[in-house]
Amino acid sequence: MRASLGDESARVWQEPNSESISLTSIHKGEEFEIGKVIRKKKEVWVTITLDNGVTGFISGDTHIFAIQQVEAVGNDLELYQQPDSSSPVLATIAKKTLFTVRGVETVNEESWYRAETEEGVQGYIKSGARLRAKPQVTKESARKMMITGALFAVGGAVLYFLFPSNPEAAGGNTSFISLGLILLGLFQVFQGFAQYRQQSKKD
Repeated sequence: MRASLGDESARVWQEPNSESISLTSIHKGEEFEIGKVIRKKKEVWVTITLDNGVTGFISGDTHIFAIQQVEAVGNDLELYQQPDSSSPVLATIAKKTLFTVRGVETVNEESWYRAETEEGVQGYIKSGARLRAKPQVTKESARKMMITGALFAVGGAVLYFLFPSNPEAAGGNTSFISLGLILLGLFQVFQGFAQYRQQSKKD
């Protein structure tokens, strides 16, 4: 998962321990990849990888913002040049159009999302906007989809062979249920496989 720093700054440590070597510092708005979460002696540490390839740990108390794709579910949104409604409008984001929210900033006790359109235009939108997050696709989520699909397909096949269709029996024809489970399972397997390949290419 990709995230940005919400605090003014944070140290990146070589080990999940504040007594280890400080590799570098990251600053507000800087982006990085989140890895494993480690719990050690009642402390929480988060593994991160910076864009320059440096991997280290930040404290679990650090404020971070999960970068994600969203779409407007209410009205069209205005993308301002600065976190100020009197600044120039760079673009208008139409309803149901996907864009990326990369962070949040508070100016004069008013919160603004730092956003980027699909065309690469960056600016700010008011945080009161109604948004819906697009589910994030990862290798792990794709793998789970394939496993779930396989279970549905196998379950449908077992149901078909163990309980053959008998219209006169209580419960009626089971072949349609079995076929539905098999088709659903195969669809999820192929969809998960396609997502897994897509994420592998990105990596």
